[in-house]
Amino acid sequence: MTKVVNFPVNRKKILFFVVGLSVLLFTTLPRSRVLKRDIEIDNILKKDLTKEYCIQYALITTSEGYYPCYDCLDGKIYLYIGEVWKYGKTCNGEEGRYPNGLPIKNLAFIPQFYGTEQQCLIQEKYQIYSYPLLPECQQREEVLIRPPGNKIDR
Repeated sequence: MTKVVNFPVNRKKILFFVVGLSVLLFTTLPRSRVLKRDIEIDNILKKDLTKEYCIQYALITTSEGYYPCYDCLDGKIYLYIGEVWKYGKTCNGEEGRYPNGLPIKNLAFIPQFYGTEQQCLIQEKYQIYSYPLLPECQQREEVLIRPPGNKIDR
């Protein structure tokens, strides 16, 4: 049985999902971020995108240490193995997107979704905007609004 309990904590709404003996903790996204995401998705749906085979991917850390962070005050963040550094979309595969190799060392290109260009762009939006809900992000003192390697919401 799943039970949802809403209550405010530090101006954030916390949702507890109780599944069996497990408790999963999620914060809800601020309304302004949800509206911005939905407007961007509507704009994607209006575009005439013709590419049929694309990939929505994540760049995941393969070793722990400091990585560049575009939204951090000091420009870097400590990440553990398996954490997301960036979400992206390519219609040219890993080699086409990163012909000279990944942008920094100790990252792995992990495909997360295959589909049309439109579908992959929409999936990328959901991944980027949902980043603050990941446990890896919530455990930090400062919750980032997007992955450290995404300069903007795309």
